[in-house]
Amino acid sequence: MDNKKIAAVGDRASVIVFHTAGVTTKSVDSSDLARKAVKELANDGYNIIFISEIYYNELSDLIDKYRELPYPAIIPIPDRSGSKGVGDKKIIDNMEKAIGTNIFDK
Repeated sequence: MDNKKIAAVGDRASVIVFHTAGVTTKSVDSSDLARKAVKELANDGYNIIFISEIYYNELSDLIDKYRELPYPAIIPIPDRSGSKGVGDKKIIDNMEKAIGTNIFDK
């Protein structure tokens, strides 16, 4: 993994900041286009794919398939309407899986 490739998939407003930072972006306006973009990026060897939360939820079947592989890491990001807590939930789920309990539970 000498050449780390990073991309972002989502609506234009959500990915524009990634574009200004030099990250490859795919601006999409439907879950079908998001699915196609994620597949293309994965096939092109991208190691990290940031994706708007709305599409992250809608593509859970595809993301689960990639979760079994070391790459790409597919990471949810808030869209223009704000965070829906998907990223936080994934962190909590992974911590619970790793140590056997939810340390964030109040």
